Amino acid sequence: MSQQTIERDRAHHRPGPDGPRMSPMLAGLLGGMLAAALGLGALVLVVITLWITSPYPDDGPAGPLRVAADLWLAAHGAGLVRTDGAGGTAVPVGITPLLLVVLPVWLLHRAGEQSVVHDTGTGTDTGTDTGTGTETDADTGAVAADDDAGLPHSRTPRTAGRLPRGARRAGRAGDGPPSLRADPTDAVGRVAWLVTGYTLVALAALLHSLTGPLSAEIPDVLVRVPLVAALVAGAGAWKGCGRPPLPNPLRASPGPAEHAPHAFLPRGGVRVALRAAAVATGTVVAGGALLFCLALVRSAPEAAQSFSRLTGPLPGRVAVLLLAVCLVPNAVVWGACYALGPGFAVGGGGTVSPAAWSGRPDLPLFPLLESLPEPGAPGPAAWAVAVVPVAAAVLLGVTVARAATGGGAARWRWRQTAAVTVLAALASGAGAALLAGAASGPMGLHALADFGPRWWAAGGAAAAWAAGGGLPVALFLRWWRTPEARVIGRRARRPRR
Repeated sequence: MSQQTIERDRAHHRPGPDGPRMSPMLAGLLGGMLAAALGLGALVLVVITLWITSPYPDDGPAGPLRVAADLWLAAHGAGLVRTDGAGGTAVPVGITPLLLVVLPVWLLHRAGEQSVVHDTGTGTDTGTDTGTGTETDADTGAVAADDDAGLPHSRTPRTAGRLPRGARRAGRAGDGPPSLRADPTDAVGRVAWLVTGYTLVALAALLHSLTGPLSAEIPDVLVRVPLVAALVAGAGAWKGCGRPPLPNPLRASPGPAEHAPHAFLPRGGVRVALRAAAVATGTVVAGGALLFCLALVRSAPEAAQSFSRLTGPLPGRVAVLLLAVCLVPNAVVWGACYALGPGFAVGGGGTVSPAAWSGRPDLPLFPLLESLPEPGAPGPAAWAVAVVPVAAAVLLGVTVARAATGGGAARWRWRQTAAVTVLAALASGAGAALLAGAASGPMGLHALADFGPRWWAAGGAAAAWAAGGGLPVALFLRWWRTPEARVIGRRARRPRR
């Protein structure tokens, strides 16, 4: 038997570490089901533990399993409905605890990233050293077999089969060498099957939750769960493919024309705008977190009293504490919307903002609600929160100006700098609207029907602050950092003779 035949048989029988390679359809389907099962199982473990330690369990194991399924579906944005209201009225529960979103998003992102990486196993023909004793030289085809195989082999250089440094860096960015990643067109099909498997588990959880007094809304599950899964898994697959460049519909035309000075957006302008928007949104969220912490410290005695009055047994207190912790990101977003100006609704027509608190509804007993400011007209100190959106706008302008004046020269014209700044402001407003919409929703009927910030007001305020403050900063810094501006400034300061 020739050496080439042995290597061909090895490549056929050892494509994966544990057996034949799985088809992309089945691998994506099982990957999605596994990601959903892990996220759902984590919530089941917590809820079952609280149910076991509770001194007064009201139901059998089916009840905690329904609660875990409801929480998992709510983590994807699905609204919940209570059917045991007064007179059989359905009571909506629409606020999503944002901390619950972290685990499903991480699992979906990881599953999407792994779905586009080929299972290469222990021996491939990619020209890389897999550490199994078989090394293939991509240029000459020379093979060094294992000593125990009894085959002749020739010594190859230590660097044979290694990837260049740039390729190794790209491989780390996509969790595998470039030759081990799926083609972007093939990744779409893999992500589609992953989303299908994930949605099947969500449908099973929905069917189980419908048998209890608290269940998820069917239209929300059918729309939002696949949408969230597709977006997050698609982002993971894009990363796994090595972050290929995305199409830019705003670019004037492909080829040399994209470098023309009259192009609407410069090359790389969309990426700079997204980075500046992320900086501005992060600054506003950080300011909201600071405001929430200060308010919670101020109302610590009232929050502790509210916590002790809600429940007595230790498992009940642990459950209330976990719920409060899961709602902390929501309170941070509320603080960010308060700093932006529109504020947030607290039900019954009441709105909390730096301008005033209109209305004082009867709020339920909960520790986080004790951090709300006192009703009435706020003092001048309340308007000091305007420093948060101002700082966000300045940082947005600085980020755009730094990209517009790379190397001390004006890489972008002033129109292009203004266009990128406006695009960044719009992206910042979209991010604020998305966060506000995710952190709000109804908590009941009548007085609790409107709870949290309004997404359109928060998004509009964030875009207005970013454009009004970031545009002058970006244009001024672009003018000041260019050599032409420094020459004009020196000529203006030179005394006349």
